[in-house]
Amino acid sequence: MSAVSTSINEDKRVEEDADTTNTPPSDPVRSASLWLEDGNIILQAEGKQFKVYRGLLSLQSTVFNDMFSVPQPSVGENLVEGCSVVHLSDASADLEFALEAIFLRQWVAVIDSIPIEVVCAFLRLGNKYEIEALRAEALKRLFFEFPSDILAFNKIWDTDARGTAIQADSWTLIDVANLAREHNLLSVLPTAFYWCCREWSVAELEEGQRREDGTTSTLSPVNERACFRAYFELSKLKERTWAWTLATKSADGCENKKGCSTERAQTMCFHLHPPSVGGCLQEWEERFTKGLCLSCTAVAKKLQNQGQEQAWDALPSAFGLPNWEELIKDRVPSAWYVIMLASNVILSFNMLNNLQI
Repeated sequence: MSAVSTSINEDKRVEEDADTTNTPPSDPVRSASLWLEDGNIILQAEGKQFKVYRGLLSLQSTVFNDMFSVPQPSVGENLVEGCSVVHLSDASADLEFALEAIFLRQWVAVIDSIPIEVVCAFLRLGNKYEIEALRAEALKRLFFEFPSDILAFNKIWDTDARGTAIQADSWTLIDVANLAREHNLLSVLPTAFYWCCREWSVAELEEGQRREDGTTSTLSPVNERACFRAYFELSKLKERTWAWTLATKSADGCENKKGCSTERAQTMCFHLHPPSVGGCLQEWEERFTKGLCLSCTAVAKKLQNQGQEQAWDALPSAFGLPNWEELIKDRVPSAWYVIMLASNVILSFNMLNNLQI
């Protein structure tokens, strides 16, 4: 390269650097709904400001209470409408969801489903700033949607209650799995992973799900590996659940051996031959009795329910996780849980009752 061209390129870089340096920062944007006229503290995240009440925030958050209790130097401080500005590293959307809950009673005072984005914000900021009400709300909804015992799972399945605590958008399952891993809520992962594998193929999971804002939700690398390795294991668990369809002999006292044998074969073809892992945790339903005599029905029902329980017990290991006994330690009652237990029960009953109306 010639000296002339080098000089031109260097001059161009200097001009570009100067343009970047001289670009004035954009003014912060004020929140339309959370700019309280008599507020006395301003929180700023990603260029968005929220004017709220310092005292109420301190009551909700031990971290903010400690932060505000430390005297701040007043010399050189830039005030906005006479209020100090606290700069936070959080996403402005997360902060807005949290402040809406604290000051406007949004999201936490409803029994309807809320977006996964709100749940994520509650858990992240609830943990970071020790806002127990937000953390408890997030856990309450996560634990309802992704239970750790087979009876609760069957209840949700029987009443089609999925999506009644957290909106069931196409990207919700992936975001839940990533959130649970991020915050070490391992008891949420088995059912979240199971639904991911049930809903999508390996290729579809790898591609991810597009959100409404145009971004794509994809599993974190560790979660992706857990799901990919589980497809084969889940197919084996599915065979265990439907083992009665593989029986070559009818039950003792069978009244129609040929008919029952044909029905078992047809059921096997319908439920076991598709490559999907769906049906791995299928409990017995009366519709399966079609074509079976009473004796074969009794045996099939017993084996189906036993197989489902065995598949449930083995579900965590399919994803490389500890057993249920170890996983549920993150659901052991603590101070926040005792406080929220009553509202959790009310939420569950209201959700299930609404489905039955």
